[in-house]
Amino acid sequence: MPLFSDDDLLSDAQLRDDAAEALRPEQVDKRPDLDAARQWRSRDDGLLVRGVKPHSAEKARLVSRGLGTVTSAMSGKWFQRRHGLQYVELYSGPGRLLDERTGLELPGSPIQALSLRKPFDLYVFSDAAEDCCDALRARVGDRDDVHVLQGDANDPAHLDAVASLLNPRALVIVYLDPARPQDLHWSTVAYLARRFPFMDLIINLPCVSVMRAILGHASQGGSGPGAAGRFLEHPQPRDLLRPSPRRRSTALTIEAIRAHYDRKLIDELQFLQPARRTVYFPADNPYYDILLASRHPRALELWNKTNPPPDEPLTLFPTGSAD
Repeated sequence: MPLFSDDDLLSDAQLRDDAAEALRPEQVDKRPDLDAARQWRSRDDGLLVRGVKPHSAEKARLVSRGLGTVTSAMSGKWFQRRHGLQYVELYSGPGRLLDERTGLELPGSPIQALSLRKPFDLYVFSDAAEDCCDALRARVGDRDDVHVLQGDANDPAHLDAVASLLNPRALVIVYLDPARPQDLHWSTVAYLARRFPFMDLIINLPCVSVMRAILGHASQGGSGPGAAGRFLEHPQPRDLLRPSPRRRSTALTIEAIRAHYDRKLIDELQFLQPARRTVYFPADNPYYDILLASRHPRALELWNKTNPPPDEPLTLFPTGSAD
């Protein structure tokens, strides 16, 4: 875990190459962890920081704005006073990010959530990596309203431990930000949605990574769900390749993935049509969808007010920018 230096900065050309690599299905075989983040030591406190590219930093800003709107709107209301307003993040990381394009360190989503002007009543953070949990605990300090748990987000026993800390009648905001499709199973989403009737979900749907997982599984002759199928709860996700498994269009396949996931949220878990904001990497490629899934129209109104549809896509850099 080295200290980040200016020699490690990524150029626009390198970022464009990364984006092009992400679209190639053969990269699943060569680099199965293409979406995994690098880890560094912070210049400021010497603790672990998670390296991200600019599209991930923009994703964090989108979520932070949405959380601030929710707590401002609910603070002091009778429901919050009686049952509480609680926050859960199952892929919390170490609490600090490093933008590998600029070299700037940024607060991660846990620290942003803790720093809201009107905070939540209770926070539960979780990560599969013990070193990330240790770094986050050190940054948060000893607080009665914060719990940091190490564990697998898809493990039923771990989910039970997380749920036991929450009030089942509270308004619970859950942020699910898996780095890769294999990190999140649909069963985790369904467990949380059924356990907490007054829950809103903020979900990162990594469109390109899911598509690449489908393509990689299909190219290896795999049958059954694979990582993408467990993420989507689809028995044969290769059926989502459009117009066919032999000929695929990125745009059409991503639309099929979106439609399938939305229908699962609506038909199976009784959410309203999710609000969607897309981060593009590069300018013509929808890399991430950030979804807000709620059963209450007011939550969707607040999200849309805070994160209005942009006139232009949320891009890493404009097409054709200089190196």
